[in-house]
Amino acid sequence: MQTTAIIGGGFSGTLAAVNLARFATTPQRVVIINSGRPFGRGTAYGTTRGEHLLNVAARNMSAFPDHPSHFFDWLRSRCDYDGLSDDVLRETFIPRRIFGDYVRGLASHYLGGADPRSQVECQVVEDSAVDIQPRGENGGVVMLEHGDPIEAESVLLATGNQPPAGLPGSGKLANDRRYCGNPWTAWHENLPDDDKHIVILGTGLTAVDVIVTLRHKGWNGKITAISRNGMLPQRHFRGIAWPTSIPDDGQTRSLKELVSLIRQDCQRLRGASQNPAIAVDKLRSRTQMLWRNLSIDEKRQFLKDYAADWNVIRHRIAGPIHDAVTDSLDCGQLTILPATIESLDAGETSIEVQLAAGGDGPDRIHGDMVINCTGPKSRFSDSQIPLYRALFDRGIAKPDAMDMGIAVTDDFAVVGDDDRPSPFLYAIGPILKGTLWETIAVPELRQQAMAVVQTILKQKPIRVASPETIEYCI
Repeated sequence: MQTTAIIGGGFSGTLAAVNLARFATTPQRVVIINSGRPFGRGTAYGTTRGEHLLNVAARNMSAFPDHPSHFFDWLRSRCDYDGLSDDVLRETFIPRRIFGDYVRGLASHYLGGADPRSQVECQVVEDSAVDIQPRGENGGVVMLEHGDPIEAESVLLATGNQPPAGLPGSGKLANDRRYCGNPWTAWHENLPDDDKHIVILGTGLTAVDVIVTLRHKGWNGKITAISRNGMLPQRHFRGIAWPTSIPDDGQTRSLKELVSLIRQDCQRLRGASQNPAIAVDKLRSRTQMLWRNLSIDEKRQFLKDYAADWNVIRHRIAGPIHDAVTDSLDCGQLTILPATIESLDAGETSIEVQLAAGGDGPDRIHGDMVINCTGPKSRFSDSQIPLYRALFDRGIAKPDAMDMGIAVTDDFAVVGDDDRPSPFLYAIGPILKGTLWETIAVPELRQQAMAVVQTILKQKPIRVASPETIEYCI
């Protein structure tokens, strides 16, 4: 019986296991190594907070590329949504914990052994993978932190994002209750009094989660959110049908040409009284190809000059979430501070956040509680995750050319130091960001989870004519 070891029990790893059960025609053993978060939910969908909503409407959240309405149909089985029409439900931003129920339910259905026709025997191991020892052409052995090694013919890295990068001085705050280095822990159970000050490091999606939770809990103190650009995610909106700005003519265009075409398209949209974010949404199905066609220098220039604006436009938030953040700004509770964070230091009564000198803003700010929402660590060459360090040291994996993830081939085989694809080791998910750029949202992850299974099973790839993924509502 062929064994596939999947390292990571979040969305990507769970869906890969589910697809193995869907498409296997011979007996298979699947071992999912899960650590840190509830199996089937991962970081994003492991929240128990009802105020945390999906950032994508229900119509785009199916787990299966070959069944695009699957999540919508599943929602129709729940009585909580009986009062919503089909049109309204498709555009609804569902609580993330409910989407976690959906993914966990898929795992239970496909991997639970109730179907006598299933060819897959699945086991979930709660442990951390710390190394993979190759067995030549016959797979590898996954070494666990606590448990027995797992021998497998195929190994899939579905490890998700790295934890947030440590900030200068944060190491000394590891045991300080006033500092939260990981915003996905239960930080809200240790809030300061309402007359105190909470400082959030970052203004992206995770920072928005924190702000919304503070408001939902009725915390009335002062909040300051700090980031280099000082930009919050934009709101989802209703738009119109619109042609793409980049002709699909097979030509390879430089970053300069792409920027010019997109800017022209944004100007046309403004002239039509439409949101220029439509221009970015219309590129969704081709973003990975456009990114891959850029040179390394162009990719670096994009990250330096355009990535911040792109992320704010591309990764938008649901209306109720945006309203909560806007209300917090309007009433004076929330302040957004554009600044570069230099270091953190523990004071007697508060934590001091030292900011880069320059500009009209303060050079330091004090928080009674400080929460690191700067996002996952992006560099991989100096990753402190034991598994990555072991793979790099062995030479069976290497960081991609952008040092933003793991290097892989087009069929997700991990590339080693010798630039040869591994015969047994594969990777999907956010750790492919340097290769694909667009690789953190469900529409892309579900494609990867199905495609890598075809490779592992040595089956002919299934081509699915999925509908165009447009985030805004038409």
